[in-house]
Amino acid sequence: MRTKFILNPAVEASAPRSGERQQADSASTAEFRFISVRSRCLLAWLLLAPLAGGAGVPQITLGLVAPPSEPDATSLLRGAQLAVADANETGKAPVGLEVRSQNGQWGTVGNDAVILVSERHVDAIIAPSDGGASHLILQVSGRTRVPVASLCSDSSVTDAGVPWVVRVVPRTDQEAEALFAAARRADRSPLDWWAVVPMGRPGRAVRRDLKTAAHVTATPLERIVEDGEPKADLATLVQSIVAAAPDGVLIWLPPSEAGTLAAALRAADYGGRLAGPAPLDSPAFVAAAGSAATGFLVTSFRTDADLRVRAETFEKQFQRKYDAKPDFSAAAAYDAARVLIETLRRAEKDAGDRQFPLALATAGVTGVLHFDNSGNRTDPLQVLTCQQGCFIPIPPKDTKP
Repeated sequence: MRTKFILNPAVEASAPRSGERQQADSASTAEFRFISVRSRCLLAWLLLAPLAGGAGVPQITLGLVAPPSEPDATSLLRGAQLAVADANETGKAPVGLEVRSQNGQWGTVGNDAVILVSERHVDAIIAPSDGGASHLILQVSGRTRVPVASLCSDSSVTDAGVPWVVRVVPRTDQEAEALFAAARRADRSPLDWWAVVPMGRPGRAVRRDLKTAAHVTATPLERIVEDGEPKADLATLVQSIVAAAPDGVLIWLPPSEAGTLAAALRAADYGGRLAGPAPLDSPAFVAAAGSAATGFLVTSFRTDADLRVRAETFEKQFQRKYDAKPDFSAAAAYDAARVLIETLRRAEKDAGDRQFPLALATAGVTGVLHFDNSGNRTDPLQVLTCQQGCFIPIPPKDTKP
């Protein structure tokens, strides 16, 4: 029987130190333990390592890769922790959680995934929202047949061809299509949009998906700006947008950065639509945006009849455990863990990868999760607007194209 691995405590927002294991700076606030490991060759391991994974054991161990440099790392950890705690109250197969968190050059996340599979013997992995990280984890998953629940919205995640992968969050292009439709009026031509995206690979992936959505919906997307690119400091960026006066701006940035930009645009008297992805349903965004959050549009999966009860229970548990309000990223990580736990429990002594594609739905706190044969979530989206610091569904008459 596989030994149960206990969640590594960790230090929030601190840099890793050298040594085989990093000690937590504070036991009361610790949530990540950054573990330094010797340099490994991922490609050589993928070619030579035997198949790993979780078959034939009653114990279930999930792995979570959450680089501390990612803005949503703490939310992902907390959501997964809560899902594991809830699962262990059911009396079914016990569940453990192994966390790997390293900052470093490209490829470090691949090393984390290798350690989780080869040394920690996890049965499945929750991949973070970063596209580069998700693809490195998929390389390991494809070789080892360890299932993955990804929190990355890039369309390329499920195009990688790994059969035992699901995406728990909406795709970027689908979110943009929903936002374009919600902001459009039937008696007018489509709005002219700008978009602000992250620098580097994350921005390139978002750019590609936004262009796809604009093409599919025949929506003018006049310009896509990388936040932080040369001559694109906040003041200059705001001036450029106000001078061009597009009808709407898609802000595809982490919550705090998106809120800061939204506040700056409204302070400069920009009066067009502001919209962004589901993770902006976050206290961090609302706090940074201030009054500029009012009217901001984001996407969400449509609710089912019992979602309110599940979501309220989750929020109360989260608030009680962490003294904080959960955001979309925490809810998505909770659902990713639930999907993997339920799938592996159904598998019993069979290999978990044989359960894919997933035919059975999972009732989560972001809705009831259904997946197609490629692992994409098929649940329809709705658009929310921020009112008095809370995101609520916009009236049906405003969602018609």
